[in-house]
Amino acid sequence: MRILLGYSYYQNPFDVKTWVNNWLLRIADANIHIESFPLTINPPAGRLLWKDLDAMWKRGDHELLSLYHDLALKLKDFDVFVNWNGINLHPDFVLRLPTFNVYGCFDDPESSDNLSKPVAFAYDLCMIGNIAEVETYKSWGIKNVKFWPMGFFSSDYDPSLTYDDILKGERKTDIALLCERKSGWRAERLDKYAKEFPNGKYYGLGWKAGFFPEDEKVKMYQQTKIGPNFHNSTGPINFRTYMLPANGVMLLCDNKSHLGKIFKLNEEAVGFDSIEEAIELTKYYLKHDEERRSIAAKGWKRVVTDYNEKAVFKILTDAINDSIKDTPKPVKGQTALVVDFLNEHTKKTKYNRSIYPFIKIINHFRDMLYILRKKTGLIKN
Repeated sequence: MRILLGYSYYQNPFDVKTWVNNWLLRIADANIHIESFPLTINPPAGRLLWKDLDAMWKRGDHELLSLYHDLALKLKDFDVFVNWNGINLHPDFVLRLPTFNVYGCFDDPESSDNLSKPVAFAYDLCMIGNIAEVETYKSWGIKNVKFWPMGFFSSDYDPSLTYDDILKGERKTDIALLCERKSGWRAERLDKYAKEFPNGKYYGLGWKAGFFPEDEKVKMYQQTKIGPNFHNSTGPINFRTYMLPANGVMLLCDNKSHLGKIFKLNEEAVGFDSIEEAIELTKYYLKHDEERRSIAAKGWKRVVTDYNEKAVFKILTDAINDSIKDTPKPVKGQTALVVDFLNEHTKKTKYNRSIYPFIKIINHFRDMLYILRKKTGLIKN
């Protein structure tokens, strides 16, 4: 199987392109040839919102179509295309690709309207990181959708840690939580939790202590007893879900019913439905250390076995193999048809591109006029 993996080349302190390529080298095996392809315009940069992507496609944006042209030519040597982050590809283009196409998304439900919902239908298979949202995709009419756990990467833990270390080793920190406390309704719950456990270690955007050094995170986790995990909506859908157990921390996570689909509840992880329940469970397991250690050790064993980076990638390739046999094989030379389609689309949208700058100017003056009228009292609130 030859896989081309498209990824988001975003702004980061480390070089994302190098990181992705090193990750692919670690997970590939003798039966899989895999390469990467950045799906970001003028990287490093953010992803496009659906309304912007759709507008750029309809007006024939030169940079967007150049990206599509390069991708179409690259794909002629591959069997499978994976849009790992689910970004920047218009469904009208995806539907014409000759490969077996996989849509990956780890931002539902917060970004569903602006990212996944308008485009997911165009793919042969959807692999979703939020187990709570699989049924949501089905409600959109998408039949071939599966759960794809985020798992953890090799840099996220110390492989020298053992089951026996977790059962018998000493940990100095009762509670550690690394997450932002600004968005959604999470801040209110976090404040209640932190008030009950003022000696816990809390870091991230919105916390007094600020950000915790990334290169010291594993070391801190391996000194931590309990790792609470809070979401803004459905989940679990974050790296903490897997990284905490990988470091021998007992995972205490919300979205209990869905957590139970990833771990054995009260054996490998502990779930809660309310902040009051989270507080009581934390107090209980701080007092019952042997139970905490047993859950942490079994959680560690589960993630290093089933949710390491190779195991998680195998979930993807198994799902592709199960689905691809029912998908018609591409017609030889179809890549040329895709390129022809892009060229034709460029011609059709030439007029749209020529008038777009004027539309932007008109919209700008319209907005300025609205503000002026509102300030002068011609428009009431």
